Amino acid sequence: MKKLFNYLSVVALLMLTACNGATFITPDKDAVSFAIDGGEESVNISADGSWSVADCPDWAKTNVQGNVLVIRTERNETGSVREGDIVLSGKGDVKATIKVTQASKCTHITPASDKVEFEKEGGTQTVNIDTDGLPQVEASDGFSATYAGGVLSITASANEAGAKRGEIKLTCEDKSVTIYASQKGNICPKCNGTGKVKCSRCGGSGYTIDGPHSLAGCRSCGGKGYEGVDYDDGEAYPWSDGYRQGSGKMTCPTCGGSGH
Repeated sequence: MKKLFNYLSVVALLMLTACNGATFITPDKDAVSFAIDGGEESVNISADGSWSVADCPDWAKTNVQGNVLVIRTERNETGSVREGDIVLSGKGDVKATIKVTQASKCTHITPASDKVEFEKEGGTQTVNIDTDGLPQVEASDGFSATYAGGVLSITASANEAGAKRGEIKLTCEDKSVTIYASQKGNICPKCNGTGKVKCSRCGGSGYTIDGPHSLAGCRSCGGKGYEGVDYDDGEAYPWSDGYRQGSGKMTCPTCGGSGH
């Protein structure tokens, strides 16, 4: 009697499932791609009733979590691209197909942009990456970066020092690409916050050559007058005209001397 009851319960459940089967199944992705190393991808499913996985390639695994289909693959060791269909089934002949592919090796890494720029406050910026591999990421000091699902996320913290530059390198097997990052600083990059730069007239010496035997204090950086030697009948006579050597520095043209 108990076995008959269990049998009838199963039949009733199957009939109820059939009655409540989805009349439409709409995945938010009709194709999913995996890198050679495999991984996990989720597909959101819209349906008006129950549905199930009717077919799946033997190299992929699926798990239904509510209205989400989770697809998993392991590393592709076959040496060739794997392709297949995951078929979802609802009521009657209602079906939906999700194409799934997996690369055999990384053939390209193509970023949407090869540079990112940050304000001094920092933050996170993303760069879309077109690749059939799973790149490893290496970021230079001052920046951090992570890659997932075709998106590279680059982060810079607030910068209270001078402007900085760095590189984010993506590598997959024998393919690599570099993205250049820069960030504005809290101090002027031209003078490094000092408000002064080398005098363009005297090159930082503070004087200019005035004739073969005399110097002139560079007027562009605070110098004045002349100092030198006169020659009369082969004898040297030192002389000075209020000579003062310049500082060799001038106001930074970028920040106007503020250092910021």
